[in-house]
Amino acid sequence: MIRKAVWKLACLLSLCVTGSQTVWAQREVLYSQYLTNPLTINPAFTGSRESLTMTAIFRRKWFSLRGPGFGITQSFGADGPLAGGKVGLGLQALNDRMGLYSNTGVYGSLSYRITLPSMAKLSFGASGGINVLPVYDASSIAAVNKALPSVGAGVYYEAERFWAGVSMPEIIDRALSLDNRQNSSVRYQRPLFINFGGRLKASEGIEFLPSILLTQQTGYPLGIDLNTKVWLEEKLGLGLSYRANNSTILSTQNYFVVLAEYELSGSIRVGYTYNSRQIENPFYLQKGVHELVFRYTPSPIRFQYK
Repeated sequence: MIRKAVWKLACLLSLCVTGSQTVWAQREVLYSQYLTNPLTINPAFTGSRESLTMTAIFRRKWFSLRGPGFGITQSFGADGPLAGGKVGLGLQALNDRMGLYSNTGVYGSLSYRITLPSMAKLSFGASGGINVLPVYDASSIAAVNKALPSVGAGVYYEAERFWAGVSMPEIIDRALSLDNRQNSSVRYQRPLFINFGGRLKASEGIEFLPSILLTQQTGYPLGIDLNTKVWLEEKLGLGLSYRANNSTILSTQNYFVVLAEYELSGSIRVGYTYNSRQIENPFYLQKGVHELVFRYTPSPIRFQYK
């Protein structure tokens, strides 16, 4: 009973804080998962693994709190090649429950791949779907779900030891009026991602994958992610990332991400991710995020480093 009362009070106070502001965060939780599933930021990556691949990520927040807004986040992605690898089809789904910033979304993606000299590949991709966002009415402390369109595009280049991508997974650039009142409009986050990296062979059975992600969006400083990952005998993957100026709902932050992945078999991979980010809100402080990753590839053609 006490926790329910605290939750209702938090809702009321949050409405006072955010009721007259534009809602910005709708897919940030997906964007942050690009280290384990690059499809989340670039639709041109669709089908590039050359095999049907399914990835599920479960995120748990606020272990010490319970209530309708303090739940878990689930995301699912699947993609694979068609037409001899020239075409890729993909699907992503998100169920995010983070207080008042909850979101449900479904997104499809399509890519077309061109083979270049030395077996390098250049892909062009597009995505489309819907974001279902709760819109809160401060006068009644009630929420109405609104389904809003989502459109994205990207380009992805991959050679044997180098890869790069440019993408904008949300290209809609207008406020979406949800009713006749000024305080009920939604303007999407529209980050531009520039991502590049490589694969270096340190010794027999040891591969390093350094990479950089640049994130630019209106109203925020340039975000820079410095990432490194090592695969040992194609069985154990260990990674570390430092993210500077990463945008959140209320501010930008610098934080670390640590991840580990293990190849149980050619078809099954499990992983764990921890990031040290703190999400600040007038009512709570989240001191870190834990994620479990499950990947299933029914008929793998080759080992996947990403």
